[in-house]
Amino acid sequence: MVNSTDLKNGAVFIYYGTPYRVLQYEHIKMARGGAVVKVKCIDLISSSIKEISFSNNDKVEEADVENKNMQYLYADTEKLYFMDPVSYEGEEVPITRASREKKYLIEGREFQVTVFNGKPLGVILPPSIFYKVTEAEPAVRGNTSSSATKHVIVENGMSVEVPQFIKEGDVVKINTESGNYTGRGY
Repeated sequence: MVNSTDLKNGAVFIYYGTPYRVLQYEHIKMARGGAVVKVKCIDLISSSIKEISFSNNDKVEEADVENKNMQYLYADTEKLYFMDPVSYEGEEVPITRASREKKYLIEGREFQVTVFNGKPLGVILPPSIFYKVTEAEPAVRGNTSSSATKHVIVENGMSVEVPQFIKEGDVVKINTESGNYTGRGY
């Protein structure tokens, strides 16, 4: 059992038999009453987002989930296909459980897959990912403004807005939370 005050961002717990991952944690202290813990969380089975309130001394069951490093292979219209690089066993994640994450995946790279009771529930992305630029327009001459940007296409087909000096073949760092360019890679 886990105390409700320990439900920080990313924590996974079971609430009425369903596993949830905490997206946002808030501890609210009342003037004369006790404190209240509010968590915004995602249902790992249905992918719905819920806000749940707990009193300061409530306890919840800790979910027995496993985050496995798996190699992303490919996707079809319904599922994302991964392979365990050690045992070579395949796992299928329904696209409905990883629709936001799908656009950041690159074939052949390893990502973490969350598994609960032997069933894959979703994909965990790192905070940022490096991508190779495959298509880039040349920089516009005379546009020396520090905020001048252009669109490029990276190796997984995603379009990203980057500074003018980025060219084809460069490696860029993309924030997976916002989808924005955050720097150059090596």
